Amino acid sequence: MADDLITRVENRVGYITFNRPKVLNSFTPDFLRTVMEAVQAFEQDKDVRVIVLTGAGEAFSSGGDKGFLDALTQMTPIEIRSTVYTYFAGAAKAIKLCSKPTIAAVNGPAVGAGCEIAVACDFRVVARKAFFCESWIDLGIIPPLGGMFLLPRLIGLGRASDMVMRGVRVYGDEAAAIGLANQVVEGEALEQATREFAEDLARKAPLALSIAKDGLRRGLESTMEGEWGFNVYAQSMLLNGPDFEEAVQAMQQKRRPEF
Repeated sequence: MADDLITRVENRVGYITFNRPKVLNSFTPDFLRTVMEAVQAFEQDKDVRVIVLTGAGEAFSSGGDKGFLDALTQMTPIEIRSTVYTYFAGAAKAIKLCSKPTIAAVNGPAVGAGCEIAVACDFRVVARKAFFCESWIDLGIIPPLGGMFLLPRLIGLGRASDMVMRGVRVYGDEAAAIGLANQVVEGEALEQATREFAEDLARKAPLALSIAKDGLRRGLESTMEGEWGFNVYAQSMLLNGPDFEEAVQAMQQKRRPEF
């Protein structure tokens, strides 16, 4: 199992690579447990400011492993709920609620649970020929990992309905046009483009990034009145902190701030 997931740290960026290319990086409960553990470990690592998730080989992830899907048919509803909530939804939650920015480097198909994991990330850098597909409807089921909450907010209800209710594939350029991809590049340029994207984020003030991520997430769920109160409180704390002082000094000295 250890070889199924590759992790490394470079220039304050933690990289998590799904390494099951022979099965298109499909997910099992045990595999997603290791993904959760890797995300949580990077969240606690002071040397990591940004987390990148990607797939080895031709796919980001094809979703649920075929063997696991077969096993589901033999489980009771309670067993299914426990397994899906603990591991599949658990992995998506670990990514979405992580205090550090997360980036999906979508190198190929992101299907089913693979699509949901990519959508749970804060940013998506996408290879032009890659695609997103919420394929659940073709199995007679629905996306259970948060995509039905997040997709309408990312791309609008109409486009989300196409993906969730029709199983429409969304390729790189279209993903960028509708707001699902933050950047689209040719496949051979994905690794470098993702590295530059992540390292640029890693140079930002880490506390401000964390609070900004939390504020954006809260904005999906909260009221405007509540957000004003939170934003003013958080801003007053940041204005009184060392990162803002360094930014002002750097601006005066005409140099890049070092956070």
